[in-house]
Amino acid sequence: MLTMLLALSPATVTEIPKNFLLTERDARQPMSPDDLAEQGYKISDKPTEPLEVNPCGYKRAIDRGRVTARTITYWSSAPSISSEQLVIYKSPSAARSALTGLRTQVKRCASKGDPSEPELKIRWRTNKATAGDEAIGMGYQVWQGGQLNATITGIVARRGSAVMIYTATEGDYKPGALAKDARTMAAKVGRLPGVCP
Repeated sequence: MLTMLLALSPATVTEIPKNFLLTERDARQPMSPDDLAEQGYKISDKPTEPLEVNPCGYKRAIDRGRVTARTITYWSSAPSISSEQLVIYKSPSAARSALTGLRTQVKRCASKGDPSEPELKIRWRTNKATAGDEAIGMGYQVWQGGQLNATITGIVARRGSAVMIYTATEGDYKPGALAKDARTMAAKVGRLPGVCP
């Protein structure tokens, strides 16, 4: 009987396939030393990486129930930074809790400063977004002496037991500009075993 139950249990994702993320093929391409002086990628498969939108500035993941994760960050001397992150949880409810936790963090840490740079003020914001089963636009602006210094835009989407995040530092606060990537990844993760029960 136990063997039959195990055979009927849905498979779960234990690792994310190589080159699965949208930016991953580019991130894995070798670069010349000249290119590396101007731009670069970092790929991490550590499940303890904090979520790429991180209102309270945690150094490690605080959400629970992660099974696997991959984070890709890109930087250029422009300067600009962008990131893509996929985290797969043990269940849709664990993934849903991660989104709920982010909403709570934004409320708690919506306006804060950096103790090492007291002249800077950081203001987080959220808005509605459409991707996967649920999504939220999130980001922040950095102000100094009443002047806007930087804008960081992000979108967080959930599909089943997977959470995907896209961020960018270029342009105005427009999470909708990242929604296409979030929708594309939401469709891809839906084909992974066990992500969508």
